[in-house]
Amino acid sequence: MPRHLVPPLVAGILAAALFVFVFGLQLGFLFMFLPSLPLFYIGLGHELRHAFFSALVATVGVAAAAGAPAAILFFIFIGLPACYLARESLKWQPLQDGKRWFPIGLIFMRLTLYACVLVALIVAFYAGQPGGLPYLLSQNIRQAFADMEDTYGNAIAMLAGPLSFLVLSVAVWMWGLALFAHAWFASYLLERQKKTLRPDFAIGPFSMPHWMLTLLLICALASLIGSDSMRFLGKSSLISLMLPYFLLGAALMHKASKTWPSRRFFLGLIYIAVFTQFWPALAISGIGVFYQIKHLSMPRSSFRR
Repeated sequence: MPRHLVPPLVAGILAAALFVFVFGLQLGFLFMFLPSLPLFYIGLGHELRHAFFSALVATVGVAAAAGAPAAILFFIFIGLPACYLARESLKWQPLQDGKRWFPIGLIFMRLTLYACVLVALIVAFYAGQPGGLPYLLSQNIRQAFADMEDTYGNAIAMLAGPLSFLVLSVAVWMWGLALFAHAWFASYLLERQKKTLRPDFAIGPFSMPHWMLTLLLICALASLIGSDSMRFLGKSSLISLMLPYFLLGAALMHKASKTWPSRRFFLGLIYIAVFTQFWPALAISGIGVFYQIKHLSMPRSSFRR
């Protein structure tokens, strides 16, 4: 085997081993994306074809160790998104004083759209069953909290149906943020070794395409009309699509607080609130939505391929 294929081969084997390890020990949702770290390390520091080779090796390894269904899940939720993120993040345009890199925020906007398509397929798959996916999720929530005290158990049983759409929405958010965290860490490791191709992986303010607002309105309308599955899909997609707006709002918040004396303390409190409660994240997303609406009349900067 050529020597240049050894690192991507090792990364693919390591990714497959981590995936099987995480699922074998049932370490939970957050650890599920740990296998993406070797793929990002190869994709962001080597040739892009090596990242696809690593993802293919990892998929074959997962199939051999855990079966075809697990391999399909790995490829759809980890392998393919990792390769796409690495591919897009290494695109750039020449400028007089350097390079203009493709905005990380726009990459995650596209990944969020990809996740929404997967959500729609999942909802459509269960649409033929009694009650559809909303009923199945609500029943699972009630069973998971059945042993709680009557006061909390009754409250959860009552809210399980109306709020079941949040299960998929929160899963999309955790998926996107976990991918970003692992990509950022891989970029950091490459930077320490002076192997990074992109100078940083920070998310700065970026221009959201105008049609995203139209898509938000369509999802909001779908959440109010139609069948139970249609309303469920509309609500799930609407909250999921707020993820790129959260990234935009967070980037604006970081930019505005650069000169504040207690900036780190302020940002720390904000992110603690975001990760312990969900509504502060939606409030930050509102900042991103307001920013886009405010700049609708301005020409949107384009990134030519």
